[in-house]
Amino acid sequence: MLKHFFRIIIQLIDGALYGFIGPFCVLYIIPQFLMKLVKIKTEDGFGIPGVETVGIIIMWLGTALAIWCAVLMFLFGKGTFLVTSAPKKLMTRNIFCIIRNPMMWALYIIVFGEILTFGHFILLIWLIAMVRIIYLIVHNYEEPQLERRFGESWKEYCQKVPPWIPRFNFQKGKPNV
Repeated sequence: MLKHFFRIIIQLIDGALYGFIGPFCVLYIIPQFLMKLVKIKTEDGFGIPGVETVGIIIMWLGTALAIWCAVLMFLFGKGTFLVTSAPKKLMTRNIFCIIRNPMMWALYIIVFGEILTFGHFILLIWLIAMVRIIYLIVHNYEEPQLERRFGESWKEYCQKVPPWIPRFNFQKGKPNV
């Protein structure tokens, strides 16, 4: 019982540290640095009424998606999105049955919202670079690691669920998997 409690506490601490170091840098530090680096002053929302508000809503939707994915991993995968406490079960339910990388989509959605909110084209360049960096990490590190960990079930999952573009293929009341 005590061991289980400490495992949960460690996972929460690891998650908080990762959230601060990983997404905080990707979603806040780097965009702020880039916007300060580019001396061109732009208007929030590109000066178009309502665009800033739409951007804020999009950022919150991306944040909600990230939190939802993290909760699903914790509850059903028996782990977190961290390498140090990775899920012990293959995630194939809910959003993970229509796309393999919903957490990455959450990051993309948030940065897209930042582009609209702050009205900086440099953030579009950051989004393009971030998509490429994340693709390389997922393709060269994360997916081979998952294949080693889950074996044949991972291969079957990959055949049914696309990595980047969601597939809404409902059969017999269940999506994809």
